[in-house]
Amino acid sequence: MSGLIKSSKVALEIFLTHTFCISSVKYYESGELILIKKEVFEKTFDPELLLLNIKKVLEKIEIDSYSVAETKLIFDNNYYVLVPDSLYRKGHEKTYLKFNTTIDSRDLTAVDNLTKLNINNIYLPFVNINNYLIEKFKKIEFYHFNTITINKLFENNSYNSLNCIIENFKLRLLVLKNGEVILFNSYEYKTLDDVLFYILLALNDKNYRRKNIKINIFSLDKVQEIKNKFSKFLENMTVKKVEDLYSFYSS
Repeated sequence: MSGLIKSSKVALEIFLTHTFCISSVKYYESGELILIKKEVFEKTFDPELLLLNIKKVLEKIEIDSYSVAETKLIFDNNYYVLVPDSLYRKGHEKTYLKFNTTIDSRDLTAVDNLTKLNINNIYLPFVNINNYLIEKFKKIEFYHFNTITINKLFENNSYNSLNCIIENFKLRLLVLKNGEVILFNSYEYKTLDDVLFYILLALNDKNYRRKNIKINIFSLDKVQEIKNKFSKFLENMTVKKVEDLYSFYSS
């Protein structure tokens, strides 16, 4: 069996957050899922500890038993800023970032271009993790989680919508109007009442009439509870599970 797997090329995808890491292995040609593994850990912002968590997951899935043809890393952190194409100047990434996070001269930046929306997501990658994966697999593709999120939500609801993602006490809000990003932000929350407050605040701040805008909510759990609680205040609302948006949450 191991010899058969070894001879088949596979694609490895790693999704890393501050509280868990998911790795999935698929056949490179067909995209058929071979396995998926999730490792939950104590919340940490230490890049070295995050690297150790990735190593643990890769060891558990016995990644060295496979012939890895493609490696993709998707990671989540708060060290980012969105800049429209009209304002973006290459080489000035740290200037944009300094308004959202603390940076120093040693930090390296990366940019994901959201072509369809004419926006650049500028962020601080986990350089130590990138270097480890490049050393192990020769090359990688890496993206910030917000890039994946905004692209997916835009593809699904491209013009006028408020989109909300609820997971692990973190909330993301994306408001689209006439195909443009009007608002994108993330918040910490404690209860669903907090989530509802942020949604209503965004609607009022952007002068949306609640019945005219499509509201899409994706949650890890409590889908029925969200429907029951939010439907009293929000019209034209759909509530789905997060795995309907992200395949890597299906573990």
